[in-house]
This record gives sequence, C-alpha cells and structure tokens, in this order.
Amino acid sequence: MGPLFRSLFRLVTLLFFAGNTLLLILIIISGATNSNAVDGFYWVQGDTSNIPNAPSLTRWTFWGACSVQDGSTHCGGNLSPAYPISPVDNFGTQSNVPDKFISNRDSFYYLTRFSFCFFWIALAFIGVSFLLYIGSWCSYGFSQVVWILTSVGCLFNVTAVVLQTAASVMARDAFSDADRATRLGSDLFGIAWASVALCLIEFVATFIEYLRKFKSTVIRDHEKELQKIEEPRPVGSKNWFFSSKNESYPAEEPIVTNTDPYAQNNANATAAAVPQENQHKGINFFTIRKTQKVTHDDDSV
Repeated sequence: MGPLFRSLFRLVTLLFFAGNTLLLILIIISGATNSNAVDGFYWVQGDTSNIPNAPSLTRWTFWGACSVQDGSTHCGGNLSPAYPISPVDNFGTQSNVPDKFISNRDSFYYLTRFSFCFFWIALAFIGVSFLLYIGSWCSYGFSQVVWILTSVGCLFNVTAVVLQTAASVMARDAFSDADRATRLGSDLFGIAWASVALCLIEFVATFIEYLRKFKSTVIRDHEKELQKIEEPRPVGSKNWFFSSKNESYPAEEPIVTNTDPYAQNNANATAAAVPQENQHKGINFFTIRKTQKVTHDDDSV
C-alpha cells in the first residue's frame, strides 16, 4: 500500500465516519421537531381513523406517534423516549385496533423500545470512533481502540436497524390485514440502512488500519531483538566455570633480588631439589614442595 493510496484510503474512511455520524443524528432527531428538514422522516404510516384518541392518519417516528397535516409530519406533546409502535399503548384502547397489534403487542412493544436504546448506543460509539480516528494514523494504541469502538458501534447499529425494520414491517402488515391504508417511511429507512452500509465499511477499514499497525509493530520489535543479539559483547564479559586451557597456579610473585651470596647459594640448592609443577588441562594441582634440610659441617676441618 503506497503512501498516496494510504492517505486517500484514510481520508475516505474519515468521510464515512462523518457521514455515518450525521445519518444517526438524523434518525434520532426525526419526530423531535416539525421543521421542513425532517418532517418527512417516519418509520411507518397507518390509517388510524375510528380509533379512539387517535388522529385519522398517524406516523410513527423515532420519538413517538405524530399526526399528518398538509402532507407533513406534525408532532405534538405526546412524544417520549422509547415510544413503541403499538396503538394499544399509544392511544390507550383496543377499540377498532387491528387484531395483530393486540395479539402481538409484546413483540411490537419490545422491538421498538430496544431499537431506540440501540440507536443511542451506536451513535455514542461511532461518534467517539470518528473523533479518535485521526489519532489512529500515527499510533498503534489508537488504531486498536478505534477498531474496538467501531466494532461495538457497528453491532448496535445493525441490531437497531434490524429490530426497527422488523417492527415496522409487522405494523404495515397489521394495517394491511385490517384493510387500512399504510406504508413505510422510505426516507428514514433509506437513512437507516445507509448507516448500516457505512458501518460495515468502517469496520473493515479500521481493521485493515489496525492490522497494518500491528504488523509494523511486530516487525519493529523483532528487529530490535535481532539488534540486541548481534551487538558485540565486551571482552572478558564471559565467565567460564571450567577452562580447557593450560593455567599455572599460583600467580607469579615478584622477583626479589638477594645480594647475600650464602643465602643465594642456599636458595639455588633448594630450587634444584624441588620438582617442576605439574600442569593439567581443566584442573590445576599445586605441587607439594618438600624442603630438604641442608647440613653444613663447619667443624670438620
């Protein structure tokens, strides 16, 4: 991978992180405002006429059930976190509610509530990964952290979209089976599945970046170990317990000059009587020296 291609690869991945973060924010703000930018975002739309406490046409957004005015989504004050797609819970009645919403109430209730939580978790992990991704370009530790965060965020993002899609399709089928007009919100689902596609690309990109950093780190550590092995050791650094070389023990003592002729003759005679030291390989034996007694008969004259 050349430097130019690596830089382009990193830049594209950074743009994907930014785009994915923006898409998740758009999902989360759907239904939170009546502005023109997001008034067309909803999960599913159904005919809720003749249902007590319900408008004639209802759109379920990320934050709750909203009415439709002049073709735009209008959300009132009934919004709340983890608002389920469940007319039984939304309007507090079972009168004229399609049968599948009553028989499968728990499925609609828990699928949409868990989806709400998972979208927030996915946004948190993907957003942090986006902020830390630049640091992964020059640090192995950052690349490992970003890959882990992206993996977790991608897992929660995919799970949230799958759960929400399943609940919305079930709601559409429930309205259709009751001969009520219904349709899915193509805009919001397009945003949701686009975020899934970006998540998968980011997961692969961060894994490649982490793998490249890991390999370079391992190679660098290996080269350092080789340098330590090949470095020359100082002379005398090895200590041997046994040596096969001939060694003489004890060490030579300094020679002392003796000027006394009588003592010098006595020393020469003693040295001549002493046998040579034995030298052996490996183990040295000291020679046992026997001193011969020299007698001088000065009275024999």
